Amino acid sequence: MAEINKQLSLPAGCPLCGEAIEVTQIKCTGCGSEIRGSFATAGLGVLPVEYQKFITVFLRHRGNISQVEKELGISYPTINKMLDSINKALSSTGPEKPLTRREILDSIEKGEMSVKEATFILKTRK
Repeated sequence: MAEINKQLSLPAGCPLCGEAIEVTQIKCTGCGSEIRGSFATAGLGVLPVEYQKFITVFLRHRGNISQVEKELGISYPTINKMLDSINKALSSTGPEKPLTRREILDSIEKGEMSVKEATFILKTRK
């Protein structure tokens, strides 16, 4: 049976408890060399997947908010909230925890987020 090498994305935090993770091994895809140690995670890799996908769209449209709104189907206030959360996460020491389902439902109930926006956030999670 052929071995299937599915490459996984580095999670922003522990998928069980949400705490910070530590990378302890890296491997070269060319020669197969492996290095073990303690490697710090930094940059965009510490962000939740939905924020990484948002940044990709944001950069593709060179920060044009109206184009981001169209492609993702989310409103200007939601884009601003996401940008604030991303900036906060990148300036903090630990990973930013994505909104819980309860927080998302509360935001819908308060009129802070539409169902379409909530669906985008939930669908882009892993």
